[in-house]
Amino acid sequence: MKQASGVRSQEPVAIALIESSIGLSGSTMSLSALLRRLDRDRFEPHVIVAREEQEVYLRDVVGSGPQVARISPGWETRVRVAHLGKVGVLLGLIAATLPYANVLRRFVTRHGVRLIHQNNGFDLGAFLASRWTGVPLVVYQRGPEWDSPLVRRLAPLVARYVANSHATRASLLSLGVPPARVSVVYPPVDLEMFDVDRAPAPGLTRGVLGIPPHVPCVGIIGQLQEWKGHKVFIRAFRQVLLARPEAWACVVGGPPAGGERYERELRDLARELGVADQMVFTGFVADVPSALQLLDVVVHASVEPEPFGRVIAEAMAMRRPVIASDEGGPREIIEHERTGLLFPRGDDRALAEGIVSLLRDPARAERLAEAGFGEIKGRFSAIQHARLIESVYTDVLNLEMSEGRKP
Repeated sequence: MKQASGVRSQEPVAIALIESSIGLSGSTMSLSALLRRLDRDRFEPHVIVAREEQEVYLRDVVGSGPQVARISPGWETRVRVAHLGKVGVLLGLIAATLPYANVLRRFVTRHGVRLIHQNNGFDLGAFLASRWTGVPLVVYQRGPEWDSPLVRRLAPLVARYVANSHATRASLLSLGVPPARVSVVYPPVDLEMFDVDRAPAPGLTRGVLGIPPHVPCVGIIGQLQEWKGHKVFIRAFRQVLLARPEAWACVVGGPPAGGERYERELRDLARELGVADQMVFTGFVADVPSALQLLDVVVHASVEPEPFGRVIAEAMAMRRPVIASDEGGPREIIEHERTGLLFPRGDDRALAEGIVSLLRDPARAERLAEAGFGEIKGRFSAIQHARLIESVYTDVLNLEMSEGRKP
């Protein structure tokens, strides 16, 4: 790729990449894939994370290359005062957001950062740090943004957005963000990690989890949040057992901090429906490829429109047949009946029928899986993702230089 002269210099450009999500999830994994392929001759990454598990994951996966600092955005404080309405918002701003933004400002200044990459959607702390330092802000938007008067006023001022799907791009445009400032770059799938021939992690084998070796196993992977549709999956599995009584199921993932009640509800529902004896709750799993190797069919059952659906692409990379809710991002990943199956959102009966159809026809399931793998190689590679993100950085930095805002 020909490099734009405005970004080329003797020293790489310092970039602050901020991972401020509430736990270890797909956004952190996408960031790791970007960091592993970022052109270090052009860009020097300085990573800021919110939580210890994110820091540990990035150091394990990416290595010692990028500097990683942990700075809390003050989520706990914001949650404690959220029930106070507008007063709570004001208290959260004073007690958490402004101090966080000030720490970011000092970090940006100390490290000579010339561009801020906020990895989890519009964030007021990152926005303020950008405005206070004059350093441009690039936001990777992973879903619909909170529609409020403040966001509508400030969001259009961000230098550039990268949307994880066209569905997410449409939500940004509805907030008044100029179309020219929104690019669509799908999240990456690291094909070096998501390799069907890799050895599974020792703790994630059927033998360890108590799943018989030769029975069909279906599963859902993702953080335990209600909108992810785990209850739809559990109800569907009860119906699957009527047709395939030997089948097992896996619920892979743990709850975010404070979400333990929902996990208890899921376990209670499994017992009430009589499927608990053939359903494994794995808890949080960092090694998603190993979790996918357990499954014959992968389900994505979000009951709200999914902005993208990273685990869908990961399952396809592992040559697993996928059935997903037919709204939002999954429509951009799956071509129904060619690279996977789509079912009406929230319809546990339709989901069960789709699962059973794949279990009864292994040849069809394999055809879908192979077509899905081909789609991933062509559209969602980590290398392509990194080059596209770098082109966004280049555009923004060149614009800053042309307008004389940065040396």
